[in-house]
Amino acid sequence: MAEVDEAPAPDMTTLEVDPAKGERFHKAAFVHSKAGTTHRLVAKLLPDGKLDLVRFACDLGADGIMNKKRGTRRIESQPVERFDVELAAIQKDITGKGEEVQGVWAHDLTNIQDVAEQAGSLKAWVLQAAREIKPS
Repeated sequence: MAEVDEAPAPDMTTLEVDPAKGERFHKAAFVHSKAGTTHRLVAKLLPDGKLDLVRFACDLGADGIMNKKRGTRRIESQPVERFDVELAAIQKDITGKGEEVQGVWAHDLTNIQDVAEQAGSLKAWVLQAAREIKPS
């Protein structure tokens, strides 16, 4: 009988940043459709100058809690320009489904050097964006 790994599966919608490895947050964004779906994109900068990105759709509560996460896509070791390409692709995906984009909220973390400060800034930004996103 094969052993079963009972450890919880990693949450692919999170993006761990390890400053000891030279990693830092890069940018984050929400794109909200008028149909009520929020798409999240977050990227970290790797020591080699490439990006790891996580993209997924979710329902976003007013408290910034992302519920019913679905459609997770992890994109690793990409050029920095890929963030903007993915952000445009999310908007195109929404309009391609016949929906309208309600709004785009982006947060640039590149000017904050300390990773702990970046994490605090990201958390505050998520809460602010969640308040601005109008439920459908």
